[in-house]
Amino acid sequence: MVSIRKATLEDIESIHLIETLIFNKGSYPLFVLRQLYDISQDYFYVAEEHQQLIGYVLGNVVKNTNQGWILSLGVHPDARGKNLGRQLTEQLLETLEHELSTEICLTVHPDNTSAIRIYESIGFINSTTYDAYYGANEPRLLMKKTLMSQPFNT
Repeated sequence: MVSIRKATLEDIESIHLIETLIFNKGSYPLFVLRQLYDISQDYFYVAEEHQQLIGYVLGNVVKNTNQGWILSLGVHPDARGKNLGRQLTEQLLETLEHELSTEICLTVHPDNTSAIRIYESIGFINSTTYDAYYGANEPRLLMKKTLMSQPFNT
């Protein structure tokens, strides 16, 4: 049975392994994942099955705005086809909406059709295409989703 929970510091090496398997040379280095954990732990979730980490999602909010970001999503290649990418993304969206984010952004490589399908199925739309988002020959789609969060009247 798959469970989703907040990431812990002890998960960082397993997250790095998944990140490297998926993104190869474009993966976050271990030290960056550690720093992202330090500043984004409220928006960092993992999926576990049989006490093995099989996926993660990482996000954050832009200070003094209602904009949240999905920074990275990864599912171990052996665990694909279980709807984990969608489940992890929805968990993060719920947290971001609770934090009163009203717009969620992410970037994705235009060739990553499986991720794009997940994002589109939960309401993300392509906002902008960048030919060199991370430098030459590093295109990305900027996708956005509007949430229904509204500040509570007190």
